[in-house]
This record gives sequence, C-alpha cells and structure tokens, in this order.
Amino acid sequence: MAANSVLGGREALAPRRAGLTVNEIYEQLKQMAVLYTIRPGERVNELELAERFDVSRTPIREALNRLVAENLLVFVPNRGFFIRQLEGKDVFDLFELRRSIESTAVMLACERASDNDIKTLRRFWRQVMKSAPRMPSSELVLKDELFHLELAALSGNAEIGRVLQGINARIHYVRWVDVDQRRDAAFTEHLEILDALAARDTERCVALTDTHIRWRMEEITRVVAASVVKLYAK
Repeated sequence: MAANSVLGGREALAPRRAGLTVNEIYEQLKQMAVLYTIRPGERVNELELAERFDVSRTPIREALNRLVAENLLVFVPNRGFFIRQLEGKDVFDLFELRRSIESTAVMLACERASDNDIKTLRRFWRQVMKSAPRMPSSELVLKDELFHLELAALSGNAEIGRVLQGINARIHYVRWVDVDQRRDAAFTEHLEILDALAARDTERCVALTDTHIRWRMEEITRVVAASVVKLYAK
C-alpha cells in the first residue's frame, strides 16, 4: 500500500471550515471513501486531515475508526488507515448479500406495504425515468439507491434498510461507473417489481428483484476494472 498524501495533488475534499463536529467530519470522510477521492490502497494522512478541518487528530481518528467499522477503510497497526482496495470478489459478495436482503424485503413488503405507499414509490420512479436522460450518472445512481431503500422500507423492517445503506456505500462507485457506461439502459424493471408488489404476487416480486440485482462474476470483474481505470485517470 502506498503511503501517499491524503490530497495527493487532487481536488480538495471540502472547503476548510473550523468547528466541525465528529459527525460532520465523518460524513465528509465517508464521501471521500465512497467516491474514492483517495485511490484504493493509499494511506489516509491524519495530520493533513486535521489541518484541513482545523481540528485535533482525536475527532479525525474517531471518524476514521467508524469508517473502519463500516469496512470502508482498513487500519494497519503501526502504519495507519488505508482506503480499501476495489476487489472483484468483495463486490460480488456484496451483490450476493444485497440480493438476499432485498428479496426478503420485497417478500415482507407484499404482506405489509400499503397500496398508497406503493403508488407513491411508483410516482417517484416515473419522475426519475422522465428526467433520467438529462440526469448526471452520479445523481441517477443516488436516485436508484433511494428507490431501493424506499422499497426496502415497505417491508416494515428498519434493520433491512440500515444494512442496505452500508452495502450501497461500498458498491456505490462501481455502480456509478456502470451507469456511466450504459446510459441508455432503462430502469423499467423497477416498475415491473412494483406491479408484482401491487398485485401481492410474492413469488414474482421476489424473482424479479433477484434477477434485477443479480450480477455474474464476469460482469463484476469488467466493471471493477473499468472503475480502477477511471480512478487512475483522474
């Protein structure tokens, strides 16, 4: 792992502002990790971050440790904090977990979701599809993540949503690059899932969700490779 500067001559994380709380620092550093502002495998420079945020190293370290707990960073004893590598097997495992969690979520949603909530989610996604051709890939991925979080919320199980948020953070950059590569791909499968959900067709809803999220290992390998190329082209 390279021990490069946290900024490394690349764009700054955020405008410098004094008096940031640990939570504010954590949110900014989380964006750094999710968007790979620092490249995979590079060391996070705590002193440089403390200077940038105009705080001591204590809140910086607290925020970094939270990111380690969320598997967004790696801590190496006597060496420091590093940005997690982009590994195909890790991404594949996360998609498998996501498939399992969301399939369970829609199964529960078929039993628990109100007709009105399903209609509200449909209206939201139709608006996204209408705006999608003019929407930056970064925003489209966020809208897609929000759709899946709202879909999971229809299960009535808050823990499913919390786990899904953690997974989304770790695969966000890969999905962003994938959407950027296939801008013409439609998200009509979301509406098919909602149709099955509205009909309370649990078997079809689960099958559609599973197919929608399923990625083959060769697809993961391709997109991870493209993601790494994009990162080092910055």
